[in-house]
Amino acid sequence: MEKRVTPLTEKKKGQDEILYEKSVKFTRALIQTFLQTVKAFRIYEANHPILHKFMERLKKDFDNYFEEFDSFPLLVGEHRLFYRGKIVYENQDVKESLAFLFYKDGIREIKFFRGLELREVVDFLHIVRSSESVNRLEDDLVTLLWEKDFSHITFGTVDEFLEEGSHFVPATEDDFIKRLEFKSSGKENEDDFAPENEKQETQALANEGLKQALNPAPGQSLVDACQLTPVEIEEINQEIEQEHQPDYIYLLTDNLVEILLHLGEDMDAYENMISYFERTTGALLEQKEVRKAAVILKKLNDTMESIVLKDKQIFAIRRILDSSSGARSIDLLGEAMKGNAEADSEPIFQYLQLLTPKGIEPLCILLGKMELGKWRKVICDILAELARKDIKPLAKYLADPNPFLVCHILYILGKIGHSSTVKYLGGLVGHQDPKVREETLQILRKFDGQGKDLIQKFLRDPLPEMRGKASLIFAKVAKGDAAKPLTGIILSEDFFKRDYEEKASFFKALGETGSQEAIPVLKKIAQKRRWFQKGKWDEMRLCARNTLKMFGAEETSDSFKAQERSKHIERSIH
Repeated sequence: MEKRVTPLTEKKKGQDEILYEKSVKFTRALIQTFLQTVKAFRIYEANHPILHKFMERLKKDFDNYFEEFDSFPLLVGEHRLFYRGKIVYENQDVKESLAFLFYKDGIREIKFFRGLELREVVDFLHIVRSSESVNRLEDDLVTLLWEKDFSHITFGTVDEFLEEGSHFVPATEDDFIKRLEFKSSGKENEDDFAPENEKQETQALANEGLKQALNPAPGQSLVDACQLTPVEIEEINQEIEQEHQPDYIYLLTDNLVEILLHLGEDMDAYENMISYFERTTGALLEQKEVRKAAVILKKLNDTMESIVLKDKQIFAIRRILDSSSGARSIDLLGEAMKGNAEADSEPIFQYLQLLTPKGIEPLCILLGKMELGKWRKVICDILAELARKDIKPLAKYLADPNPFLVCHILYILGKIGHSSTVKYLGGLVGHQDPKVREETLQILRKFDGQGKDLIQKFLRDPLPEMRGKASLIFAKVAKGDAAKPLTGIILSEDFFKRDYEEKASFFKALGETGSQEAIPVLKKIAQKRRWFQKGKWDEMRLCARNTLKMFGAEETSDSFKAQERSKHIERSIH
């Protein structure tokens, strides 16, 4: 039956098309600003005024975009970026192409969401710039982006082993269909001799058949439409696992567990069984048979969770699992990670998920030695789960001499967000490594007022950039209580000699406190003139005036400007 098209349907269709075209137009404009800002990041230093202008324009374009749309999604091809099937960017030069920069590290989708903060945009662009010179053996773009843990930016990636020898990702229907065309093994193809109208008819039928087969949702790309569901992926993984797993492993494990469940009260029998399992899993790890070891541990774990057991049976299984989480087992697992092919990563991941809290300390040690960014991420995630109820085993590694490990432990603690975290961070405020101090500062902001005393100590950090960041974070978490400490530093003898960026941060932080007590101080600074190091003091006056505007005191600020103009005229007359 033919579907009837009503005027209302036509109107709705027309509105959808207008909205779609509008979104593409907005996207192209935003892409253009984004590319210009990326280029500016490659040319100018972080504090250059021109770069600031680019950043302000980019943030404004993002804000305008998010007034109309909830998200800004981009699909990544080898040399092109797509928005809802439309090419919004293309560059074939692999040295300059933004699309290729993301593509080569496995990123296939980038989404920016409403609520995007300027800090996130700056961090994102810094990572894009730094990825051009990163050591590929230590890190990649995906890892650098992951470690930032963005709130309003997400990434879709693919594993490299899924793309062996292929650089083609269909982002449009036409691209996908072209790759489905059958080519005979002979030198000639019969279709080459078909009339043009027959070719077109055949192509049209193929297109229609593809649409019916895939049935993509409105606005859904072919890449999304072709993706397997989680249930399908799980079924395939189970089939692969069974194909790789010799039957005797299943049979042996089942028989041993059955024996364990029928043991009496003889503790020696349990000890013998525990010893056998420990030696078996240890030998399998030494032979890098991680999959077989994981099968045994999973069977034991599933048994404990699904059956009501006696105390001695529970004790025995926990002993085996704890033993498999010990230092020796983790060391062997680390060796398997280093020499591991991408296709064999799943068994290692399964083994890690079966670890008990006994594995926290050896995993921390392994984390400090691990060079591959992929496995550092996995280990961090596992440690976050194992230490969620008790962070003490993690906290002891905050005193480790390896700053690289300390930063990762801080990241894990921030991810857990345990209320007792702050009491372990005091010793890191004066850490000799600036990256450790910065990571500590970022973690403290997550605990709001609980960490304000430690944040205040960062106001006197040796690095001006750290002091500037700390002032803004301090104002955010301490609110009105931050006004007095900030004012004290601003009024200190040598503060006016500091770099403009740091001064601007402190003044902005003072404005963020909302404390009315700061207004008289700001007025005094804005009015005061100094001939000694006049340029530096003029920066103070400018900052004070800008902060007065934050308090809604524009009139006062304007009167200062009028006074300055009149004084300038008087000096010119005389």
